[in-house]
This record gives sequence, C-alpha cells and structure tokens, in this order.
Amino acid sequence: MNDSVKIDKVIQDIASKNGIVLSKDDPIMVLHTMNERLIKDGDIAQQKLLDDFRSEVEVIINQWMVNAKNNSDRILNASILASKAEITTVMEKQSDILIEKWQSELNVGFDELIKTIQSSRQSAILNIIASFITLISVGIAIFVFLVI
Repeated sequence: MNDSVKIDKVIQDIASKNGIVLSKDDPIMVLHTMNERLIKDGDIAQQKLLDDFRSEVEVIINQWMVNAKNNSDRILNASILASKAEITTVMEKQSDILIEKWQSELNVGFDELIKTIQSSRQSAILNIIASFITLISVGIAIFVFLVI
C-alpha cells in the first residue's frame, strides 16, 4: 500500500468517526505523517537495538558454553587424577598383601626345607657312623681271620 492510499484511508477514518473532512495539506495530516515517520524510525531503531541485544546475548551464551566446557573439563580431569591416585593406593595395598602372603609361604617352605635338610644331615651322620661301625667290624673280622 503506497503513502497516498494510506493518507486517503486516514482521511476517510477521521471523516467517518469524527465527522470532519480533512485535506491532504491540512496541518493535522502533517502531524499524522510526522507521527508515522517517527513510528517508522522508532521501529527501525528498536529493531537495531533488538539485533544488537541478540548479538550480545549470543556472545554471552557462547562465553558461558566455553566456561562451562572448561569447568567440566577441569572437574573431569580432577576426577580422573583422583581416581588414578585411588587406584594406585589400592594397588599398592594389594601388592603389599600379596608380598606378605608370598613371604609367609616362602618362610613356611624354607622352614620345611631346613627341617628336611637337618633330617637328611642326621641320616647322613647316622649312615657315616654305621659305615664306620661296619668298617671296624670288617677290620676286626679280618684281624681275627688273619690271626687265627
């Protein structure tokens, strides 16, 4: 709709509602035209402000997203480090327990080995004594056999 048709429409509305006929060069129509221009300029200014505000909000949202991501990354890294430390502690404790069990089992095995070695030594000593006794007996038997 062009401006001339709009002005004619306004003149008709004023005539029908107020019973006053105005011409296009009437001062009231000048005010109407100025008012429309101010409204149009205000709409443009408001749209610009709205666009600027939208841009600022988008920048702030992007900053929040980056900050939230950085914070979540820091929290995740701290959680991973804490988990690694806890795992290391648990593994060290379990290793100590295993080493203690191995040591006790080795000690029991060594004790049995020592008992077996002592028993074998005693048997060897007894065998040597028995061998000496046999040797002495053979010596006596030979001596008696030769002397008689």
